[in-house]
Amino acid sequence: MGSNGDNNRNANLSANASSTEGFTPFLLDPTHAFYVHPSDIPGTRLISNVFDGNRFVLWRKNILIALSAKNKLGIPTGREAQPGVESPYYPYWERCNDMVIAWITNSLSKDISSSLMGFNTAKDIWTDINEQFGQSNGSTYIHLQRELGTITQGLSDIATYFTKLRYLWDELSNAYVGPDCSCGALTKHLEEQKL
Repeated sequence: MGSNGDNNRNANLSANASSTEGFTPFLLDPTHAFYVHPSDIPGTRLISNVFDGNRFVLWRKNILIALSAKNKLGIPTGREAQPGVESPYYPYWERCNDMVIAWITNSLSKDISSSLMGFNTAKDIWTDINEQFGQSNGSTYIHLQRELGTITQGLSDIATYFTKLRYLWDELSNAYVGPDCSCGALTKHLEEQKL
């Protein structure tokens, strides 16, 4: 059959992605957001740092990168909507949703993860975590600005001092809670603050 047969099968799969007619479950494309690779297991911890209520910005960025690498970022963010129960994609979404829930809760402390067990979707869990811990970004931003204003090299070598300074700047840019601007003005403002 060769590559032409593979191309035709993939074209048919893409054409049928939005309809139930011609749906072939065993041909779910590995690039589809609802596809779960056989090596993906719920007990896996996607990131090394467990979130315990501290350093939310760092944890959030790490988990977003890990979910994006697994092609599952759309599940908790809602970009990949939950299909109806009658949809042939529903069992795939459900499996994927459960996997993402396991991955997220495995990266949380036991206290935080147990408080989220009442939610049934990764999207609801993600929304709750961001509402609980993301709200403090305004105060975090101010705290980081103060810390940056008072930091000195002291007895640290230049590499240690620069690493701490760079970490604080990265945290500050991730904790920014002002208006969204895609015109580069925000980047320019943060660069001017560094001076």
